[in-house]
Amino acid sequence: MTQVRVPQNLWENLIEIGKRENMAKSVLKKLLVAKSPFGEIYNFNSKSDDIYRINDFINRNRKKKIVVVQGLGFVGSAMLTAVASAEGEDRLPLYGAIGVDLPTVSTYWKIGRINEGKFPINCSDDYLLEVFDKCFKKGNIMSTADKYAYRVADIIVVDINMDVEKFRNGKAKEIKVLLDDFVIAMNEVAKNIKPSCLVIVESTIPPGTCEKILVPLFESEFRKRGYKNPKINIVHSYERVMPGKNYLKSITSFYRVFSGVNKSSKKGAKIFFESIIDTEHYPLTELQDTTASEMGKVLENSYRAVNIAFMQEWTEFADTVGVNLYEVIEGIKKRDTHRNIMYPGFGVGGYCLTKDPLLADWSKQRLFNCPGPLYMSVEAVSINDEMPLYSFNLLTKHLRNMREKRILLMGVSYLKDVADTRFSPSELFYKKCIEFGACVILHDPIVNYWPELNRYLKNDLKSIEGERVDAIILAVKHDEYLHMKPRRYARLLKKGGLIMDCNNIIDDKKAHLLRKRGYRVIGVGKGHWNRIL
Repeated sequence: MTQVRVPQNLWENLIEIGKRENMAKSVLKKLLVAKSPFGEIYNFNSKSDDIYRINDFINRNRKKKIVVVQGLGFVGSAMLTAVASAEGEDRLPLYGAIGVDLPTVSTYWKIGRINEGKFPINCSDDYLLEVFDKCFKKGNIMSTADKYAYRVADIIVVDINMDVEKFRNGKAKEIKVLLDDFVIAMNEVAKNIKPSCLVIVESTIPPGTCEKILVPLFESEFRKRGYKNPKINIVHSYERVMPGKNYLKSITSFYRVFSGVNKSSKKGAKIFFESIIDTEHYPLTELQDTTASEMGKVLENSYRAVNIAFMQEWTEFADTVGVNLYEVIEGIKKRDTHRNIMYPGFGVGGYCLTKDPLLADWSKQRLFNCPGPLYMSVEAVSINDEMPLYSFNLLTKHLRNMREKRILLMGVSYLKDVADTRFSPSELFYKKCIEFGACVILHDPIVNYWPELNRYLKNDLKSIEGERVDAIILAVKHDEYLHMKPRRYARLLKKGGLIMDCNNIIDDKKAHLLRKRGYRVIGVGKGHWNRIL
């Protein structure tokens, strides 16, 4: 059973908690500095965080609507850029875009970087970086930790997390949905915005959150501020942001689903999205209500999670009987109805697929009191959480004694050519190797710091050459790994060393050449390789 119950006056209880937390933060704000993964140091007393700077920004953008993006993570930072880059028919910017994040050591550096004209996320999308630079030079983009920004906003786009805490790996039913921070953050918005402000929630949240939690919260706060019958303008529109080479276009050139709590909010959202998205080629989809939109995101990701979990048992079957499952799937994909079947892989990571089915299950039971869980969706998460253990067991089968073996783990992000390490399957694999006494060398071409493990990584394979490791684990399908030649592996491996391909990075021809050089080559979903050994 899930561990969270929703009290009748949830937001009021959580706000009291938030007041105590904010008191502590106000003290820390004077004492701490924030260090970015890029090495810069930002002091909490920076002038970028004061009311004067916001007012000056508004004066310089006085003919534009002010859009505030709450949350400057992978989604919010890209959304801030998309908003700032929107132009009218006169080719002039439509909006003044203000990013807001918390004054904490883990987030404040993002504010400092944006105000220095630096995109805060390690990014492989040159187009996004170019657009961000142009917006900064035009003077219609800034960031702050000051809640005063909410008061001047015409539109607020919410891109903050609602996290899920899992108590045990592979036991997805045993969770806690962390509503507290999300509700406290939304309460700060409700306490400060103009009643006419349009609030667009892009965060992935349990179906029913806007209707059952946010609308009552906003109504309560507006009444406290003396507004008798204010119109609540809340919209839900789930993001589909994909960090990578098309990072920005995953917002501006992709389909968008939305709905609002009333006609005016739906109309406002439609106008806003049409101004930042190429709706001529990617038309909007308007749903009946916000619960439908909230359900859309978690259903979309639950479907994908189940598809991946389904393939895991077939991967194990194919490896056992010596079948190349990739070849089998290529044949299946010839049918139009089966083109979306998944391939074998190392594991599931990222912020969405690892938790979204659990938000849906929590909503079904807690917000709507429906009997029974979403069995298949929840079980898929349990299976996917433990996928890296299959690769680990395959490795131990061929290395036998792991103690003091030198392992080169190539790839720690959760997705190819993306610098996002959140819930990366490499984390579980790494920890198991350490638990069994192995020495693990970490490499990733685009991740220089792994925050979840507080580890710095090697970015250049040349710096590792000569290490002569016992095994190489190809975990992530980064482009750099796809183009590696056999002689490159020879400079990394000891004689007779093992290469394990967990993500279809090496083809049969390259595997054959490596074997001729005296290396052992195995793979996930490559049962025909394992049969040779």
